[in-house]
Amino acid sequence: MQSYDLEVVEYPYKSTWKVHGLACSEVKKIIDKITNIFTALESARPRCKSGLQALCSLHKCMENCNLLLRHCSESSKLYLAISGEKIILRCERIRNSLESCLSQLQNMVEPTLAAQISNIVGYIDTITFSLDSSEEAAGRVLLALLHQDIAASKDVNQGELKAFKYAAVRLHITSQLALLIESRSIRKLLSKVCDTDPAKRKILSYLLYLVRKYGNSVKTQEIEGIEGGDDIFDSLKLPMKFKNRHIKTLSSASSVPSFNTSLGDLNLNVDDISFISSDAGTEDGFGENQENSKGFKCCPITDNGPNLFILGNLSALPWTSRRKAVEDVKSQLQDEQQSHNYISTSYVKPIFKFLKEAHRLGESGAKRHGAELLLMFLKECRTGVPPLPKDAIFDLYSFLDSEIAEEVLLILEVLSSQQHYTSEIVKSGILLFVLELIRNPKSIHHNVAMRVLCNMSAHTDLGHHLIYLGFIEDLMPFLDDLLLTGYCVKIFKNLCSIEEAAAHFVEDENCIVSIGELLEVGKDEEQEHALDILLMLYYQRDEVREILMQDSIISSLVNLSGNGSSKGKLISVELLQLLNNVPDDHSQVCSFSNTPQSTNGGSKTNNSCSKSPGLFFRIKAKFRKSVR
Repeated sequence: MQSYDLEVVEYPYKSTWKVHGLACSEVKKIIDKITNIFTALESARPRCKSGLQALCSLHKCMENCNLLLRHCSESSKLYLAISGEKIILRCERIRNSLESCLSQLQNMVEPTLAAQISNIVGYIDTITFSLDSSEEAAGRVLLALLHQDIAASKDVNQGELKAFKYAAVRLHITSQLALLIESRSIRKLLSKVCDTDPAKRKILSYLLYLVRKYGNSVKTQEIEGIEGGDDIFDSLKLPMKFKNRHIKTLSSASSVPSFNTSLGDLNLNVDDISFISSDAGTEDGFGENQENSKGFKCCPITDNGPNLFILGNLSALPWTSRRKAVEDVKSQLQDEQQSHNYISTSYVKPIFKFLKEAHRLGESGAKRHGAELLLMFLKECRTGVPPLPKDAIFDLYSFLDSEIAEEVLLILEVLSSQQHYTSEIVKSGILLFVLELIRNPKSIHHNVAMRVLCNMSAHTDLGHHLIYLGFIEDLMPFLDDLLLTGYCVKIFKNLCSIEEAAAHFVEDENCIVSIGELLEVGKDEEQEHALDILLMLYYQRDEVREILMQDSIISSLVNLSGNGSSKGKLISVELLQLLNNVPDDHSQVCSFSNTPQSTNGGSKTNNSCSKSPGLFFRIKAKFRKSVR
């Protein structure tokens, strides 16, 4: 088995990281040490379930390290400064995860490798992460500025100007080039912000406003003239508690008054600015404060709408009343489609808490009602990551081995489409559970399991894990399952760009032949996926050309080049041109099938460019139409 491509980004100089260089350099040292032994770890290939999970988790942690370093290299300096505590928390969580994974693997490998792992674990244990004092001071001043309710004006606000200058000088945003880069970095972050995270959008918009308004006022020679941080705090008239300690938390519930002002043309109403405190957990992803995504349809409750407000107070009710409330809300949402206008994702967490309690009590009916209601709410989260509680994916994994397995798989179908949850999916063991479902011929969950795999395979990082765990071999029989072929070929298309997957397909010639059959009997979408696979394999593996020269595949390509969907026609013509160097003139494609070719080097003569489908294909195609 080939080694994973860890895509370790090289950052040889501290100056490469815009902010938080001290923490980033420590993370980079850890990456380098683990990378040196990763090939040996992979070659050891611990086959037990816990070993596979630990190795997959280690790979994911390494990817998270690279994401962190890239974030600190490409993000806005101002935004990085105000999220310093969060970055440190992130580093600590990654360090702890790496230490845990390596400690598990240490007991599963040969002594020499175990000794190397032990040295790395010992080194990781000594690592501490800290903020640069200048960067920390800049972040404190910027957070203090966010705390103020400063009305927008074309006139210069001296407190705002002083705070911006103080931060800009300490973050080295003092030249026209630096200001241009900072402005572009903020705009790039803004382009990636989900509609369900208005708080982050408003903060970034305000930072961009500061750069545009006061950028030209910052000059390198003014560095000596910038007053100290305490003076800046005084000018902002901050409460004493902010001057005497690090600003670790700003939340809409306590420390931050509303901005409720319109900053020029920005209409910046910052009502719920929030930064995670040093003792709080953070979710994967950078600058994504999921706790603030309170809902995307904040409709008022009226007499005509469902009594959703009761969901927010479930934990205060007796258990019997909780069950009745969940069941009633679910029934009302099922019966009245218009009631979905009142759904807010802020109710997801209390529903999930109810589901956990029902599982703990072993109440099947309550579990099912809770899972079905949770699914209704999650399906409404079309534009962003559902705000599930911490460790929710691990809880869902524990629910899979119960009577609500089907409902949990449907929930995972929604969540698996989100990149945000890929790390937890790998660590939780869900991949192994789905693999067992696929391998079990008597399982009644094949359909939904395949849909979950379709979503998972669309994420490149999860794709590597699917290949490593052996999903390709176990999925190949489903190419001949008329009800599941569509899912299977879509999964293979998603994985085909990975070199290891391409090797698996080529090693089993019957797999390519089965994919080729879809060119004749599949629906339009299945044919397009099959064509995508054949084209990608052609470019990756030289031996595929000989397989594609089979008469049945050539005949199907010729047929699709004239009768397929728009995409099918384009790919079919491209493949025919690659196989026979056919000119762009499509009319010459038909001459292809008259060329004597066979897979064993012999020769056959075809009398027409389109071969009529055989009896097996006709029966198979007819049955496909009958079951769909």
